[in-house]
Amino acid sequence: MDEFKPWPERIVRQNPCMNTVLCAVLVPIVRIDGEEHVVFEVRSSKLSWQPGDICFPGGVIEQRDASPLEAALRETQEELGVGLPHIRVWGPLDYVESPVGVKIYPFAAQLDTTNFVVSRGEIDHLFTVPLAWFSGRKPEVAQVELATRPGPGFPAGLPVSGQAGWKKRSTYNVLFYYYKEYKIWGITAQILDNFLGIRAIINT
Repeated sequence: MDEFKPWPERIVRQNPCMNTVLCAVLVPIVRIDGEEHVVFEVRSSKLSWQPGDICFPGGVIEQRDASPLEAALRETQEELGVGLPHIRVWGPLDYVESPVGVKIYPFAAQLDTTNFVVSRGEIDHLFTVPLAWFSGRKPEVAQVELATRPGPGFPAGLPVSGQAGWKKRSTYNVLFYYYKEYKIWGITAQILDNFLGIRAIINT
């Protein structure tokens, strides 16, 4: 038998099977009267996808973007009208593989201005929440069920092809924060919760 030789070290990458859209967002922190606030966008009611939802600046990573961070910065400039000199990036957060069909790369940053020029085609308005408001406050958690069924043209003769309708597979958690009249939930709440956790560890 040949002498056993382990493979050389390699970077482990994701082996994707989900047809997800790659996106990037920025979690913007500003100072208002000496207090740190998180900036949120309320999406325009005229948008076809998630109208009226609360989100962070960001969007699809385009071919012209050299990296997810570049996409997040580009989208922030377009949506908030903030130039790069006013954005100081702390670093990346954990990326999110969402069951709704997107993979999101979030970044946390400090903005040294609140003089925003909002993109009215995408954003109805902005609001901020003091970071101190989240201190010791846990999000509410609900669950969504996931199910599968064969798509059109799925090869016959395989076990999955005999399914009739949807088959429940699993569940995933959905987080909710309620601030005044705003409901911060879903992916935005998940990214926010991750940011708060990372920030707490770094600042200890």
